[in-house]
Order: sequence, then structure tokens, then C-alpha cells
Amino acid sequence: MSSFRVKPSKPVAIFGAVFGVAILVFGFVNANKSGGFIWLWLIAGVAIIGFNLWAAFSKNGATEVISRKE
Repeated sequence: MSSFRVKPSKPVAIFGAVFGVAILVFGFVNANKSGGFIWLWLIAGVAIIGFNLWAAFSKNGATEVISRKE
């Protein structure tokens, strides 16, 4: 069985990280209006940034593994 790693291109992954930063900025600006939901929003922003930077710069940063049965 062979497997192939699918990795996003660096520009796409970096754009995703920039999008995560935008989510964090929006969350910090509206922090006093949203109550407890803001913590979930901020954690999601950090997770998006971390995942995209890992996918962009890690040697094993594959977001999918495709296996083919032979």
C-alpha cells in the first residue's frame, strides 16, 4: 500500500495564518461585547494560526494522507 502526503502551498497556508490573525484582532476588539463566547473565538483563531504555520513550514506538515490499496 502506498501513501501520499497532501500539503497546501506555502502562500495558501500563510494566507490562512493571516486570516487567523484577523480573527484574533476582531476578537480582541469585540472582547467586552461577546461575553464567554470570545474565549472560544480566540482559541479558534490561535488554532487556525498554529495549524497553518505548521502546514507551511514543517517538513511533515501534511494536512491529508491519501492511501492507495494495491
